[in-house]
Amino acid sequence: MGLFGLFGKSPKQREEEASMRRAEAEDLEIYSGMRVEVTSNDGRIFLAAKLTSLRGDRAQLLPLTEGSLLTRTEEPIPVMIRGFSSRENKAVLMEASVRLSPNKAWQVEHITLVKRGNDRAFFRMDTNVTATITPMIRFGGAGERCKLVNVSVGGVCLGCQARHNIGDKFRLEARLLPDQAPLDLGCQILRILERKHDYFEYGCRFLDLSEADENRILQIIFGLQRKKRQV
Repeated sequence: MGLFGLFGKSPKQREEEASMRRAEAEDLEIYSGMRVEVTSNDGRIFLAAKLTSLRGDRAQLLPLTEGSLLTRTEEPIPVMIRGFSSRENKAVLMEASVRLSPNKAWQVEHITLVKRGNDRAFFRMDTNVTATITPMIRFGGAGERCKLVNVSVGGVCLGCQARHNIGDKFRLEARLLPDQAPLDLGCQILRILERKHDYFEYGCRFLDLSEADENRILQIIFGLQRKKRQV
């Protein structure tokens, strides 16, 4: 009989069992199959993936797009995992560590639920570019110039001087990277925040996004992050 058999379990064994008990109590397995974004603790998005094979506090990540800012290493990397549960109709935020397994899959370990609620379900990348919005009810004519404050796979935040209403729909055009074609997508206002007199910020969701659109937005966000790190 080993030393730990005589005097009890090792600290590592106790930690793993406690982690498993937390995962069972939180019923994390309902999130298996959820589309997620994996980010660093300092707010950089690493990877867009599908969370699969979730058992207890362990799972796998199946990348949804080409490219990643996640370093391929066998050492565990602490991350935040963010997604949206259609079953609960809530955003979900979890802590975990990821590592590359011998079969080249991303293994997730020590998953812990941080919170679930009505928070943002997607990572938002701050931007400082000019955009043009045109109301969908208007045919032809000049669009309105505004500031694109940030962008995510789910939508954008726009800063404008003109007053608009919740529910208004626009066609958004914006070039976020000089070497890529501009975004041209439909969006709808969900939230309004008056920052100062005659200046408003509008939280908008994208309309009718295809999988190709989502992948393109993610690649743009990756490109913006690389550009920011080079500055």
